[in-house]
Amino acid sequence: MKVLVCPHQLGMGGSQLNAIEMAVAVRRHGHEPTVYAPPGVLTEALEATDVPWIPAPDARIRSGKWAARLGQVIRSERFDLVHAYEWRPCLQASFAGGWRTPVLMSVMAMEVPSFLPTHLPLVVGTPALTDRMKNEGRTAYLLEPPVDMHRHQTRDAAGARQTWGIGDAEIVVSVVSMLTTDLEKLQGILSAISVVDRLAHTAPLRMLIAGDGEGLETVRMRADDVNRRHGRMVIQPVGFQMDPTSVYESADIVLGMGSSAIKGLAHGKALIVQGEGGYWQLVDEFSAEGFITNGWFGSEGAGVRDLLIALTDLIEDPWNRRRLGALGRELVEQRYSLSRASAELSGIYVDTVMRPQRIAHATRSLARSAVASARYYATMQFGSVVEKEEWARRGANA
Repeated sequence: MKVLVCPHQLGMGGSQLNAIEMAVAVRRHGHEPTVYAPPGVLTEALEATDVPWIPAPDARIRSGKWAARLGQVIRSERFDLVHAYEWRPCLQASFAGGWRTPVLMSVMAMEVPSFLPTHLPLVVGTPALTDRMKNEGRTAYLLEPPVDMHRHQTRDAAGARQTWGIGDAEIVVSVVSMLTTDLEKLQGILSAISVVDRLAHTAPLRMLIAGDGEGLETVRMRADDVNRRHGRMVIQPVGFQMDPTSVYESADIVLGMGSSAIKGLAHGKALIVQGEGGYWQLVDEFSAEGFITNGWFGSEGAGVRDLLIALTDLIEDPWNRRRLGALGRELVEQRYSLSRASAELSGIYVDTVMRPQRIAHATRSLARSAVASARYYATMQFGSVVEKEEWARRGANA
């Protein structure tokens, strides 16, 4: 089956990494994927996979060029299926795909924007969201964030730590994240810096931060201030890493959300999940089930206090760190392996192509989607900050 895979961009991020890894993996099941996306920092990684790449216009620009080019590609290459990732490609592909080419939507965010067409099948990443979408009358599939278990494992922690100049006695807290205000990632990382700063007065702590974004300069400035006061490297921002494996390997403790959190577990590290509104939660045998059901995220917590308690406990108990790391690795092996996910996605592809098209239903769905999305774009251009924030909370980040 010829599948056109459409991530929203080739910038660094969990969704687009997922799209590339799954495109590679489904070839083992007989599919022929091609990626359609604008160039970005992941272009080189994609080209190294031998999965064909068709450069696309930027889907974030409302010029119609992305959708027009998509229609041309579908017709000229005769794709059997379009698999779009995240809401912008999903929305545009639903109109550009036409009636003859099935479209599968994947939304790996914690919410699905209400303006997405209801007649198209939808892939989401948590059991709770899958159930909610089905209750709303959508055809929904569960496909949890996949992890390449061969790539994401700790083979040489000592060598990784040496790469970053970390001493044997240091306790390393690692973060791999975009340094943006999206989902309050940056705010949480700045809070974590303050906690590590406080604890570093009595413990040999180092915080290793891999990531880029508009907050990188703020993080660097904060790191310089902390390191100057301590007279040693406590906060170490290392910027964008095409392959952040050594950052995970170096860690004793990982802070993260979403796919970054799961990869931390795959490396056998104790994990504290970051969310928004001051949310921090240690992953153990009691909290893991909630994350499996609802996603590796959370909202509304006690902020610095919760993180301080969780970090202090892990710092003082190395045996528990190792125990929780082993627990996490086993959980990921059982539930989130890339090989399992690729087999499931292959089946979803077949279901989507075999699914009958109901013209009347599709027409009503697309009409509703056109009106609702126009309302969203009007809000983004003319609406208040509160109205824009409400759309963002419903999954439609600008």
